[in-house]
Amino acid sequence: MAGVIEQTISGLTVKLYQLKPLDFQESTTVLVPVNKAGDVGVRRLIDKADIPKLLRFLGKDIEVASDHRKRNAKNAERMASGEIYEVADSLKTMAKLSKGKTLSPEEQQTMARARHLIIRELSHVTKLTGEEVEEMIDNALAGKRSRAKKLAA
Repeated sequence: MAGVIEQTISGLTVKLYQLKPLDFQESTTVLVPVNKAGDVGVRRLIDKADIPKLLRFLGKDIEVASDHRKRNAKNAERMASGEIYEVADSLKTMAKLSKGKTLSPEEQQTMARARHLIIRELSHVTKLTGEEVEEMIDNALAGKRSRAKKLAA
């Protein structure tokens, strides 16, 4: 979040969050009315202290639905939510599935998008490089303990 500003719209003064999305160029700014932020899916980034919990979550085993239509619908719902744990759930579902079969193009796209979103958010929060965060995620998905000392800095 870049800040909170006030603008007059149709004669009404409105407080707006001024957001700089992680996936866009530095010049991109999105304005969201403060009182509507929750309705449009704006959320706080993950707290740095919660990252080890997220990595443990990625390492836990899950059941993967065998019906690809149900699986794809569930993944679309998770990704649309924007919640970090929902996105992580899609990532670990696709990662587990990819160990046993070749993913469809839609599944490959879901996995790549989930990875990208998690890497961008964790990189921003931790100030680590994308490569360092990617390594932590890969280790978590493989069930390996991550180097938490990087997060303590």
